[in-house]
Amino acid sequence: MKYVLFVLALFLLLVPGIVLAQPPGCSSWAGDPYLRYGWVCGDAGPCNCNIPGWNPPGTGAPCAAGHYYANGFDTVDAYAGLQLTMDVAPANHILDQVDTFCIRIFGYPAGWTFSGNPALGTPVELPGGYMWWQTIYINVPCNVVVGSYNRVIVQQNYLALDLACKDCGDNQIPNRRPCTSVDRCTNVMYREDTLFVHIIATPPALAILQDTLSFVGRGQTQAYIEFEICNQDECAPLTRHDYNIKSRGHIGPAINTTSFVNILGGECREVYGILDAGTVPACTYDTLTIIAWAGSPAVYDTCVQRVHVVVSCCVPLFTAPVVAILVLALILAATVFMRRRAVSRA
Repeated sequence: MKYVLFVLALFLLLVPGIVLAQPPGCSSWAGDPYLRYGWVCGDAGPCNCNIPGWNPPGTGAPCAAGHYYANGFDTVDAYAGLQLTMDVAPANHILDQVDTFCIRIFGYPAGWTFSGNPALGTPVELPGGYMWWQTIYINVPCNVVVGSYNRVIVQQNYLALDLACKDCGDNQIPNRRPCTSVDRCTNVMYREDTLFVHIIATPPALAILQDTLSFVGRGQTQAYIEFEICNQDECAPLTRHDYNIKSRGHIGPAINTTSFVNILGGECREVYGILDAGTVPACTYDTLTIIAWAGSPAVYDTCVQRVHVVVSCCVPLFTAPVVAILVLALILAATVFMRRRAVSRA
């Protein structure tokens, strides 16, 4: 009897701890979340957080703030204004249980924006042993510092009882995959993974887009040959882009046009070289060369486009079938007219 009372007392002491083991208002913990594929290296597992500014080099210290970094560490290069597209695969580790999960993203320092497909926070009901592919879009802000490392953390959560996607903990940390080889037996997996975004210098912000060959109909007195000048710096303000377009003078008089356009960051503007092919024979070729430049010190790009004069395709009106139909129609009309005339005389 004393033994039974002792067990009962011990159970009553442990019950509050069991109840409070997960945050209030969260799910039943039927399933078990883990990232089957993390940002870059596969399973989300612990690592040596050996990145300048986060942990002392060579210490192998646990990852900061309890967040885990996948095998080694996951890094990707990006520059200001770029949108990164990444994929992860959240999964349910408990084979015989169905549960509902969702994905949250947060970054350090603050100010980064994220979106996803399906949308971040969307509830996904997942049977045990299954996963889904989650696409995540990371928008790099314009105020990042070249050379810095910025953390972006993906977190798989249970869907809370109030249908919110919030941190409801994890019923098993870490998870282990079934052992099919020695090296798989050592793999541990977590429901979080951290991506380090390394900021590099923005590439040259000017580019020219064009066709390599354009066709001009013979007889055109104003043939517009298009080029596109693009400001590739997503974070740049409205910027003046100067350009010069020259031809060799084989199609009409030679042109030498200098002008400029103002282009916002991430946008393009069309510019044109205008040729006179009014009296030029078919099969004549010319070459247009464009040079565009912007900024100080200037960055520039140049392109060459070939132009070919062709004969405009004519549609013949009186082909043999058309003439035959017209003749047949005239014969039928004449026959009807003659019959009516004969009937009226009778």
